[in-house]
Amino acid sequence: MANPDAFDRDFGYLMPFLDKVAAAASGLQDPAARDELARLLADEKARWNRVRELLRGSPGGKGTAPARAGAPAQTLARSSGDGINRVAPQMTGLTVGSLKNSR
Repeated sequence: MANPDAFDRDFGYLMPFLDKVAAAASGLQDPAARDELARLLADEKARWNRVRELLRGSPGGKGTAPARAGAPAQTLARSSGDGINRVAPQMTGLTVGSLKNSR
């Protein structure tokens, strides 16, 4: 089991940060963006709370965080072409620096 106190300071910064972002989300002009950001942050907080529980010794196997009651069943996914999930191409034959001895 991980030391339950090892991450308390980090969670002490993370959770208020997520609250601050959620508060900023409520000020967005676009209602769709406001709702999406609020939902994303609620889900993110639930995931981090579960991480904290697991680090404190809670049994695993619950899978993902339970869906909120009344929340629409909407799944967000990244496009595979957005460049984030791509593996960098491997280039061969390139070196850095001289291959000659500097004697």
